Amino acid sequence: MAAAGAVAMAARLDRSEAATLPGPLNESVKDHDNLKARWLKLDEAMRSWWDGDLERSDEEGIRNDATLPPPTPSGAASPWSHSPQKTLIFLPFPYSSGGGSVGSFPEMYGWDAHFINLGLFAHDRTDIVRWNILDQLSMIQRFGKVLNGNRTFYETRGQPPLLAMSVEKYLSVKDDDELALLAYPLLERSYTGYWNAPGHSTPIGLSTCRDGGTGTDKDLELASEAESGLDYTPIFGGNIQHCVPIHVNCALVREAQTLSDLAARFGWRDKAAKWKKEADTRAELINQYCWDENEGCYFEYDYIRKTRLPYYSLNAYWPLWIGIASKSQAKRVVDHLHLFDHQFGLTFTDKKYPEIHSEFDALEWAYPESWPQQQVVVGQALERYGFPDLAREISQRYIANVVTTWEKTGLTWERYDGVVGGHNVPVERDPAQPLHGFSSASAVVVGRIAFS
Repeated sequence: MAAAGAVAMAARLDRSEAATLPGPLNESVKDHDNLKARWLKLDEAMRSWWDGDLERSDEEGIRNDATLPPPTPSGAASPWSHSPQKTLIFLPFPYSSGGGSVGSFPEMYGWDAHFINLGLFAHDRTDIVRWNILDQLSMIQRFGKVLNGNRTFYETRGQPPLLAMSVEKYLSVKDDDELALLAYPLLERSYTGYWNAPGHSTPIGLSTCRDGGTGTDKDLELASEAESGLDYTPIFGGNIQHCVPIHVNCALVREAQTLSDLAARFGWRDKAAKWKKEADTRAELINQYCWDENEGCYFEYDYIRKTRLPYYSLNAYWPLWIGIASKSQAKRVVDHLHLFDHQFGLTFTDKKYPEIHSEFDALEWAYPESWPQQQVVVGQALERYGFPDLAREISQRYIANVVTTWEKTGLTWERYDGVVGGHNVPVERDPAQPLHGFSSASAVVVGRIAFS
């Protein structure tokens, strides 16, 4: 997310100060009924945010993009990030922006949109979900992929391909043949023409991330890592172009499964069988290359060096989220949850690893950062494999931090500190920004796990 704007350079609270802020942060999870009541208040407030979080990049929106962005409101805890002017790309429908009405990230982001859609589904806003889906399908129609974001500087890369999952869930609650017929050829184009084209295919049959722009090797590596949505992280060993990211390939399994289901919906038996085989083959390859039997966990695989990388991360829970892990594999992955589980949420990595990208003092997708969308992934993965009590327990810890931080600041945030609480995390490029988007959606979804 933070790749979108200029670096914010204002004063912020130190991480150690977060624990001294007034409020019942440490006691929140202990008082289940009180926490639930406080969360319900936030959840109800969020119902009123969805319409206000809509942006447009129609003719008027593009004209407005040529003007100076609004200043950061007085009282904001950190400055808002804004994208360069005159870079907005046309989309035909209103869309849920990354930042929402709090101001930061007014674009539509590739994988953010799916997590936002999950929150919209929970609040019965399928009208907005449909707009989001149609806008992302229009990107495939124009660019061959769902862009990192609808900005001109994102035209050279995508983001984890979760659109198919939104299509699948939408069609499970709405009988919409028009959207289904539109989606099939465009998802097929994205899968075959982008994620499995020469720039992204690898000799082992799984896909990598690679930005299609120009620049130095270092520039292209960072841009390619940004395509994974994990900008930046130690888990790829400093060069994602040599890796087959677990979460991206898991998303592609679901895309192939969705294509199979869409083909079956219209009676295309041969196509349905072909896509099912494609999904099964990719799932087998993930388990072949990324599963470590000795460790009982999934790890990123470097296909150049032919080795798994030694970094524990929440990406290990994506095979559970999409359902390609066996029950025994799932149990062993869940046994590692204590590595990430802290008082205020799950950290993305189990510890702080030596800096892979020396140009940054800290990396965002690493310990102690607690990212909203990964809380959704793990919580739903645990529910899927029969660990509902554990799902509720970890979800309540995260929700306690989100709710308490909202009560203190009046805002939800791009990411949180899972170790000391609050939102004041180590700064890679920007401080954590005020954010609705996937942050509000995660509170809606994870709250329902926490108090189910």
